[in-house]
Amino acid sequence: MDSKSSIDAQYDQASNITASLGESTVLSFSEISINGSISSTEGVLEAGFMVSTSADFASYNSYKAGEVASSFNSVINNLTESTTYYVRSYAYTISGTMVSEAISITTPAAPIFELNGVYTAVDYNTEDDSAGESYEVTIEFTSGSTTDIKITNLWGGGKTIEAKYDSATGKISIPAKQVIYVHADYGDVWMEDVNGSQNISGLFTPKGGFLNINAFSAICGAGTFGDQYVKMSHK
Repeated sequence: MDSKSSIDAQYDQASNITASLGESTVLSFSEISINGSISSTEGVLEAGFMVSTSADFASYNSYKAGEVASSFNSVINNLTESTTYYVRSYAYTISGTMVSEAISITTPAAPIFELNGVYTAVDYNTEDDSAGESYEVTIEFTSGSTTDIKITNLWGGGKTIEAKYDSATGKISIPAKQVIYVHADYGDVWMEDVNGSQNISGLFTPKGGFLNINAFSAICGAGTFGDQYVKMSHK
């Protein structure tokens, strides 16, 4: 057990800790990167950032750094476009909470995208929402059509599949049983709707350029690779 003098010394040292903000960068209309630091880690239980839409931080969200270190960084996402946020770093110590001076960051307006183009895509497992590595998907309209589209490299397989697009609703309909991948050992891998429908559904949101494809099963002759869904963002 630490002696009283040792505990008092830790308390005094923690009382003198200062928190500071470093460079902050707007990554997109919904995402910022923030750097922070603390003068010492002695007696620090947790460090991170506070983000608020109010200058007095009457309410705020806390973003804990991965570990207590003299410098740390966080990428804050799911922010609202065209909004001013107030940011400060913090350190929870054995003697109280220390905070830095606050800065303000304003997110830009979300861009408006057309459906066609190149996307960054990520596959997610439906069981635990775990994410795979990102890859690129290309979408283009069939020549002369405003509803027929081609999707290339979904699931990272390099294959091109066909789909229907409704510009009024943003809905996308992908006929099932299309091959999206050729496995070296198991051959063709195709899509099946998880509920047995003839089509897999998706939704395109022009504001921000988001395209989500709902859950489908990746099937091959030997069985299934499981159920997944895909989230894409326009590049």
